[in-house]
Amino acid sequence: MEPILKKVTINAPANKVWKTLTDPAKVEAWMLMETTFLPQKNKDFTFKAEPNENWDGIFKCSVKEIVENKKLVYTWDTGFINAETIVSFELKEIDKQTEVTLTHSGWEKLAANQQQTKDAHSEGWDIRFVQKLKELVEA
Repeated sequence: MEPILKKVTINAPANKVWKTLTDPAKVEAWMLMETTFLPQKNKDFTFKAEPNENWDGIFKCSVKEIVENKKLVYTWDTGFINAETIVSFELKEIDKQTEVTLTHSGWEKLAANQQQTKDAHSEGWDIRFVQKLKELVEA
């Protein structure tokens, strides 16, 4: 199954975008969720969303790769999907702007509702990554 792929060009240098991707308070602002994220390799963390009758609202994650101003990779597991997917952010600075590519892969690991779950995550990334991250950095 193809990964979710999102690209956004932000009118800011890579180091400013990186700070917004990795500063816990800023991450909460663009992800629209509480987090225990710290930018440290092998560090486990969570995002906390609104729970519902079928889910506790917790995303369980772990930082797998971190290259300052260039790349951030972490695992992503909502608990109810019972599969660990991978979220990757890659930054490329071009003439005082930064192109950021988000790749969310691993959907084939889901036992059921692969396309529905992928589509819901894709919509969430449009709001959080494409819109909110760009707004926050450029503000």
